[in-house]
Amino acid sequence: MCRTKEPGLMVKCHPGAPAVIGQTRIYCQQGKDFLLVEVPSQDAPLQIRELTDQGWEIEAEIPV
Repeated sequence: MCRTKEPGLMVKCHPGAPAVIGQTRIYCQQGKDFLLVEVPSQDAPLQIRELTDQGWEIEAEIPV
């Protein structure tokens, strides 16, 4: 909970967008298996290489 400037008024804080800004979601498939990996965007190319080397097919890379 986060306190507002008004005494006694409480609001629920959601990390929301700031928690994922600068992240990349990598959607992978290997046969019938599906994998979703979320990494900092600057680490995405290395992570994609590692996943590809492990036999994963990259379906999508989505920066969020």
